[in-house]
Amino acid sequence: MSSKPEHIINIEDIGAFLQPKEFLLNNSEHELVAACKAGQKVAQRRVYELFAGKMLNVCRRYAKDVEQAQDFMHDGFIKVFLNIDKFREQSSLETWITRIMINNSISAIKKEVRRGIKVSMDDVQVRDGDVKDFELIEKQPITAKQVFEKLNELPLGYRTVLSLYVLDGYTHKEIGDKLGISEGTSKSQLAKAKRLLAKLLTEAYL
Repeated sequence: MSSKPEHIINIEDIGAFLQPKEFLLNNSEHELVAACKAGQKVAQRRVYELFAGKMLNVCRRYAKDVEQAQDFMHDGFIKVFLNIDKFREQSSLETWITRIMINNSISAIKKEVRRGIKVSMDDVQVRDGDVKDFELIEKQPITAKQVFEKLNELPLGYRTVLSLYVLDGYTHKEIGDKLGISEGTSKSQLAKAKRLLAKLLTEAYL
């Protein structure tokens, strides 16, 4: 007898259903959410189809590799569908799902962050004169793909703070609360992360 909780939702089960009918493709977001709240798996599949690509990219910023990012996303969607009744539509569905993906990813790496965030950041020595300012680097002919590749080469702590602040719009206070560091530490580590990213981009492409 399986010990697996009955309420667990498997993304694989959602994927096993037939493609959504055409009316689901044309439904409003409100109608799609209502269908998900009613437990309609075809609606859950449609939500997954709409946002899986974007959410994998979100999770990739916090994961060590694509496989881990897929795990983060899988668990994130399970939380989305288990908690869809809590969605009050005060923001877009995409914004709400993104928050869940970020929080889930942060929770998943929290043990690593607790063990290594300060060490992994503070041990990296980047002198101010070694690289150009990050803002200047942004004006150079470097593609988004190249930036993303180098972002994934940053140590876990750097990548986490930089992603939270620059890409996901969290304040330093919010970052500090999430990671258990001070607001000042978040600010200084963001500056170091930017310099290190600029150094990696300079060495690779400029």
